[in-house]
Amino acid sequence: MKFRHFFTKTAQNDFSVRYEDEKVSATIDFINDKTLRVTVIKGEGDLTETFNTVNAAPFYRPEKKDENTFVLGGITVNINPENLVISYYKDGKKLFSDRKPLAYNFGNEFGAGAFHYVSREKDEKIFGLGDKGGSMNKNGRSFTVETTDTMGYNAETSDPLYKHVPFYICENSVGCYGIFYDTADTSYMDFGREHNNYYETYKYFRTEGESLRYYVFFGTKLEILKSFCSLTGKNAFPPKWSFDYNASTMAYTDSENAYKKMLSFIEKLKECDLSCTGFYLSSGYTSIGNQRCVFNWNYDKFPSPEEFVKVFKDNGIEIIPNIKPAFLESHPMYEELKSKGLFIKNPDGTPFVTQFWDGLGSYLDFTNPEAFSFWKTQVREKLLDLGIESTWNDNNEFDIRDADALAFSGEKAHRIRPALTFLMNKASFEAQREKYPEKRPFLSTRSGGIGVKRMAQTWSGDNFTSFNDLKFCHNIGLTMSLSGYYFYGHDLGGFAGEMPSRELLIRWLQLGVFEPRFTIHSWNADKSATMPWSYPDILPSVRSIFAERKRLIPYLYNCAYEAVTRDLPINAPVYLYYDDEELPVDSPSFMVGRKVLASCILEEGKTSQNVFLPKGNDWYLGNKKYSGGSQVAVDIPTDSPAAFFVKAGCVLPTDDGKYGFRSESRTVLTVYPVENGEFGDFFFDDDGKTYEYENGNCVNLEIKVVCDSEKVTVSYKNNGKMSFEPEFVLCKGDNRKLIVSEV
Repeated sequence: MKFRHFFTKTAQNDFSVRYEDEKVSATIDFINDKTLRVTVIKGEGDLTETFNTVNAAPFYRPEKKDENTFVLGGITVNINPENLVISYYKDGKKLFSDRKPLAYNFGNEFGAGAFHYVSREKDEKIFGLGDKGGSMNKNGRSFTVETTDTMGYNAETSDPLYKHVPFYICENSVGCYGIFYDTADTSYMDFGREHNNYYETYKYFRTEGESLRYYVFFGTKLEILKSFCSLTGKNAFPPKWSFDYNASTMAYTDSENAYKKMLSFIEKLKECDLSCTGFYLSSGYTSIGNQRCVFNWNYDKFPSPEEFVKVFKDNGIEIIPNIKPAFLESHPMYEELKSKGLFIKNPDGTPFVTQFWDGLGSYLDFTNPEAFSFWKTQVREKLLDLGIESTWNDNNEFDIRDADALAFSGEKAHRIRPALTFLMNKASFEAQREKYPEKRPFLSTRSGGIGVKRMAQTWSGDNFTSFNDLKFCHNIGLTMSLSGYYFYGHDLGGFAGEMPSRELLIRWLQLGVFEPRFTIHSWNADKSATMPWSYPDILPSVRSIFAERKRLIPYLYNCAYEAVTRDLPINAPVYLYYDDEELPVDSPSFMVGRKVLASCILEEGKTSQNVFLPKGNDWYLGNKKYSGGSQVAVDIPTDSPAAFFVKAGCVLPTDDGKYGFRSESRTVLTVYPVENGEFGDFFFDDDGKTYEYENGNCVNLEIKVVCDSEKVTVSYKNNGKMSFEPEFVLCKGDNRKLIVSEV
């Protein structure tokens, strides 16, 4: 009966319970004390493989209050068999619930597709959904969740962008919860834009599939984020070289004299005495005429690719080549791939053809084992065998909308687009692991579902050159971080549009210093290349910012280690860790790890700003200490790096060696003490490129600091197998005696 579905409990064990009516089965699995899964299957079911989760087996035994009520981690879960309305209570108060009387589309009451309606508080805060723009708080807005190539997008208003992550964290008057919809289908999220007189206020999820699988998380915002990351797998640990300046531009490889341009880049680095450890090689290196043909080296531009790669490696720069998953009809390999049936197909077996860059082409079907193997072979033979160790997996949104397009797996291709992106990255990842088994692969991907984080870092895509996009790309970055993409960055300066002004370029670089990916990349309208030396008169300022980046790499690398071992974000809004009501939802201030609070200028013409310091800690700025809960006016000029505060009660590792094209390294551990008391900290380092740290071949300092009015005493123990003689210093402005000993 429409709007009235009476479910019967048909199965139950220690970890799961199942309910069924005539046409629908629903299973609730208790994953752990903070996570459960709800699976709603209509008829035969149509859930597709998403590759999103890795730790999804239920193993938690909840307390059973009655036949339909369970308790896990302090949350009471009640299941009403009439219409399967699930309600969640914390401390006796409703945290949230399915919308009454009907939350699911059991009998197509809401049209085609799967729906999930849940309760909504007017002033709740909602964070997440991947690379969504505008305010950090998504309440009151609606979004499309799918992957789209959106070059030159507006970071405030454009939607959708590149990522497919239907996960959000909701904070309301009772507490916090998170929901992740495990689907690869194009989906829609409405967080209160829609109203209906016949129902309580609600928000909802809709997807094109008929069945539904979703996870619910409980705890603080940080606990929910960590639970989500545990479910979906650890972020990949990038090699240390990827944390320094990594350059790029479309202009060099699009040029007829591309090799000469690339060589001049190295000479300019030397002239300006700037370090650079990676170069994202844009797709112009594959050009045939004005078309880009993946895996095709243009020998007119690069007569000897192997020599080219060696020259850059000899200068300490890794090449990260652009590769794309579509083959234009003019591609030299197109007919061969067509004859082997390696493309996404039409129902009649012919290749599915769609628009791609400067022509029509077809997407490789990575669900086909032969196509997957072909890609690995091409990556190895055309790139890795030349000495290249990394890949830039680009334009991989698989922009297929036609419902007739079919994958080898039998799925409709438009329903598995993020899965195709995952498999593309997996093929590249496997090729790199097999070629260089001792090294941690470095991959960058523009698109994908959340599963790609297990193999690749990402960035905010082809942004636009404007202060508005600087401001809102900052929000996009932090939103990606709150969605599990811990290793992210931006095309600093802006990718599409005019050359950035001096002021805009500096402000972008000041922000980028604190983010995992530090890359300038451009495709300027006048065909120029945005480079550190684009404005010679501000080069000293640019160089000081680059030097600050190099100085912070040991700390950023430690944050990266915590990201991959403890699921802690590298960058996050301050309120992920602090609950002060004074903290704004959108702010130019943010946390870098747990020790640094950075603040950047994101508006044109502004040179200073007030920074609110969260309660619970004292904070150092230079040689001055400030109390938490205070607001500090900070000057942030354009001729130096951006200001940052360091939390009292930590040890901050930095590289204080000489900066330059051939930088020197000197790790210094600066103690930021408390007035009285003690605290612990750690320092990690390794060879920066292998998995040997997992075997203990690393530096793993366990640090204890005891503070009193006269002295600061540091004791440390290296639990790793790599030898290390630490250099501890006391922060400037503290005149107590520093005592250091090894235990």
